[in-house]
Amino acid sequence: MKRSPRASHLHHLVATTIFAAGTARAVTLGIDGGQFTLDGKPTFLVGISYYGGLGAPQEFIAKDFDDLEVSGLNWVRVWATWGAHDNNVSAVDPDGKAREPSLGNLKWLVEQADMRGLVVDVTLSRGDGAKGLVPTQAAHLEAVATLARALKPLRNVYFDVANERNIRDARFVFHEEIKALRDRIREIDPNRLVTASHAGGDLSRKELEAYLSESQVDFLAPHRPRDAASPWQTVEKTRELQRWMKDLGRLILVHYQEPFRRDYGPWQPTALDFLIDARQAREGGAAGWCLHNGSPKHGDGPRRSFDMRPEHGRLFDQLDNDERLAADQVSRISTGTTKTWLSLLDGRWYLNGRLTCLGAKAEGLLMNVRMVNAVFEDANQKTRPKGFDPDANTESFLAQIPDYVAHGIRAFTVFLQGGMPGYEGAINSAFTPDGELRPEYLARVERVIRAADEAGAAVILGCYYQRQDQILRDATAVRAGVVNTARWVRNQGLANVALELANEYPHGGFDHPILKTPAGVAELIRLAKATVPGILVSASGVGNGKCDDEVCEAADFVLVHFNGTPVEQIPARVEALKRYGKALVCNEDDKNSADSARAAEVSVAAGCSWGLMRSGVNQYVSFAFNGAADDPVVYGKLKELTSP
Repeated sequence: MKRSPRASHLHHLVATTIFAAGTARAVTLGIDGGQFTLDGKPTFLVGISYYGGLGAPQEFIAKDFDDLEVSGLNWVRVWATWGAHDNNVSAVDPDGKAREPSLGNLKWLVEQADMRGLVVDVTLSRGDGAKGLVPTQAAHLEAVATLARALKPLRNVYFDVANERNIRDARFVFHEEIKALRDRIREIDPNRLVTASHAGGDLSRKELEAYLSESQVDFLAPHRPRDAASPWQTVEKTRELQRWMKDLGRLILVHYQEPFRRDYGPWQPTALDFLIDARQAREGGAAGWCLHNGSPKHGDGPRRSFDMRPEHGRLFDQLDNDERLAADQVSRISTGTTKTWLSLLDGRWYLNGRLTCLGAKAEGLLMNVRMVNAVFEDANQKTRPKGFDPDANTESFLAQIPDYVAHGIRAFTVFLQGGMPGYEGAINSAFTPDGELRPEYLARVERVIRAADEAGAAVILGCYYQRQDQILRDATAVRAGVVNTARWVRNQGLANVALELANEYPHGGFDHPILKTPAGVAELIRLAKATVPGILVSASGVGNGKCDDEVCEAADFVLVHFNGTPVEQIPARVEALKRYGKALVCNEDDKNSADSARAAEVSVAAGCSWGLMRSGVNQYVSFAFNGAADDPVVYGKLKELTSP
């Protein structure tokens, strides 16, 4: 799946900016308890298979590594003994001696990774020397010594000395041989981390004990089963290993360096399967996970990491749609600090890997309510309501979140510039004139997001609102605000958040052209997506249920308002929007109770998520948040639509 030229350009600019900003660095991999560390900081490793990397042109590697860094992926698995597709790029020969230019390529690759803060898994395999593998234990010992000496100055590496060592074919390596290989590396480089991977099913307690006491690896690298049940089993299988290790008296970390992949067998995992598996690994207490990829086991197709010679293309250009979606989203979702994670696949919404409202009329939809002024403030002393306390206002909303969710709400719309409070002149903005974010405002926003998370709900986080964009100095500041918001969401680990960059962008209340033209808004959407790949981004049209082509094509989901759309016209509006092939979400409709209930029902029947706006209750001073009592008729209908 190739990026569009414009998206690729933005992505490259973001990567170049990161590199130029001083993040080029040397990184030290370590272990602290049950976690890997990078420069002493506990870090969940989220990476990707890069098996034939030693045969890729340097230009390919640099671009792939830039993509990895921007996507939040932090390690790659590269083989030092690799000869797939009759292309031997092994860094050692069958006797274990240095093999050039591949050994030099390996050192260069690891250095490039090091500059970007990436870890490299250097894997070897026992087998046929003619295929680039090491055929004997003697050659194997020489090979690990050659590699240990060559890579000793670089601290971003660990070794898998024997891939799938338990398979009873030419790959088989005894546990005592694994220990000897580990000891040989430690003679040269005492602090190098070493493992040996295991395949053929989940580890038994007996097999685990052998890795702990005989091989004495530094961490486990089990290759779990490749079937449809596997993703949802990862939490329990990880915890089972941890319980056994505790009983056996040696607790080491678990690293999933090679899970299932596409084009391997009858089961074809989707992007969602990858996301579920990675998230389960993290929740179960594993230390890392890999987006595995490779050549089709049967038939033709992209060879992916198994062959990156020029005629096949760099890895990120060989990945298919599901793999690319997973690559963009997996770091944000697996490392998120929220219990709840939001995903959007094939036009349907998921919370925690499961369809929203499963078995209900609103299955796969994101039913929502507009609570933009739950974080309101007014810095204008002339207009600020007397005695208004922003924190108390937020707290009153937080107390009602569970009740809203119990009545069918799956997402809350909250804005960094609030919404119309019922009077003119308010100054309500999380942004400074330069587009920086104000910590005191963000504190309230994050409290809302965390409370929604605890209730199992998502947040549509808006950036710019008409009447408030004037606070931003110019288009450069507007762009900076988008970048800062996207990065804040990522850095805080808010995996239950989607972005709405502009509320009703055609509205006359906006001053900056970049916020009120389709081209400008589309540019901002692409900028957010290039800054944090995988983050879900859109912008809303006005209340007529329409949105411009350029915005819809750039957005991840189409965001509309129905408050100016008669109920009987909603099906036609939805049908017209379906041509974009994306999820459709209304997140503002302020009709009266009876008509709002009808609008919700009609929208759901048409396949569009629907959102309530109760401006007189929730959005205008004095703000009130009463849970379903805000409008019993509408919330009763929402509960009906979202219940099986």
